[in-house]
Amino acid sequence: MSRCYPTAMKRLRSPAATIEIRRVLPFFVLVVAGSTGCAATTSSAPATSGPKQAVELGETRIETLSEAELEKRFHEASDRLLKDDFVASAEQFDKIVAADPTGRTAVPSLFNAGIAYHGMGKLETALQRFESSVQQGPEAPTTKDAFLRIARIYGQMERWDDLEKVSANILARTDLTALERIGALGSRGLGLVELGRVDEARTAVLQARDEIEDRKLGMSGVPPLELAQVSFALGEIRRLKGEEIKFVPFPVDFGAVLEDRCTQLLDAQSAYQDAMRSLDAHWSAMAGFRVGQLYHQLHKDVMQVPVPANAKTVRQKQLWEGAMRMRYRILLEKGLKMMTATVDLGARTGESSAWVSRAKEAKKELEVALAREKEALAKLPVTEQELKDALEELRNQNPPKKP
Repeated sequence: MSRCYPTAMKRLRSPAATIEIRRVLPFFVLVVAGSTGCAATTSSAPATSGPKQAVELGETRIETLSEAELEKRFHEASDRLLKDDFVASAEQFDKIVAADPTGRTAVPSLFNAGIAYHGMGKLETALQRFESSVQQGPEAPTTKDAFLRIARIYGQMERWDDLEKVSANILARTDLTALERIGALGSRGLGLVELGRVDEARTAVLQARDEIEDRKLGMSGVPPLELAQVSFALGEIRRLKGEEIKFVPFPVDFGAVLEDRCTQLLDAQSAYQDAMRSLDAHWSAMAGFRVGQLYHQLHKDVMQVPVPANAKTVRQKQLWEGAMRMRYRILLEKGLKMMTATVDLGARTGESSAWVSRAKEAKKELEVALAREKEALAKLPVTEQELKDALEELRNQNPPKKP
């Protein structure tokens, strides 16, 4: 079910009306039915005398249209966009721009075409339309929203450097709402952390979280998408911090070091799960993949732990190997469960981003790794009880760190 706000549906055809529809999946749709100083008005638009002319330019048919006709077509295209008819509306908006590239309907048509192409998943084309709307109408009512959408597309395309820069430009504006500022801080934090500038990213994310907590946002119901990217960026920061903890060379206090690593994993997982609460397919796919990756990477790292020096006989080494495989196989199982859920999410929602593709590849890798673990464990000449005893001895030798 869609919600329309702040203007009523009956005002849709008013040139100054702006309708925003928020959908749970997969994105926001903002249809500009016209703006003061940007779109033509129905009462004062002069008619152009003489017959319409058409010019063939490659595959593009450019018509010379009156201002009144341009406005009529703009409203028709906006109606189609409101109905999620992305293909037809994008074609109509492009024709409006081609017919009058510098007229009053050009900038809102470029902006709405960007929404339509984004809805089709054509990110490059959507980005070009939004950028053109900004360049042609830097002071237009749609410009701020265009920048916010450009940032969203940069994030989807993983153009982290561009995301950081456009987010910094957005934050320099003085007309941002609290939620828009939070979203821009989240975008900048995400761009920075993916560029390896973790300390700067942490500063941006903490600023966003302070504003979220001050306004008690996202405490109930489905949180806005702006909060999702803040949570995901926080998850990335925590993930990288946790993966700095290694087990080679073998730490004297292995149990305590492992507990630290697991604490970092759970903290990162909590942040990613907060991102999933937005119920947006793209953010959920990103977060789902990362959670699965957390467990897979921990398994890889912990299985690098060398056989302890006091395991001198073949039997002792076999017990150590078996105990490690039995104890930490669950990490592969957890990782596989999350990757499977992410792949299923993509199939269910139509989300087809690189994150779903990565989840598919990771799922295959985890299935192979889990099968190998089971096979290796079955080949060891030790019983399950002997392995449990070895695990108990391992726990006694490496007690968990006391709080």
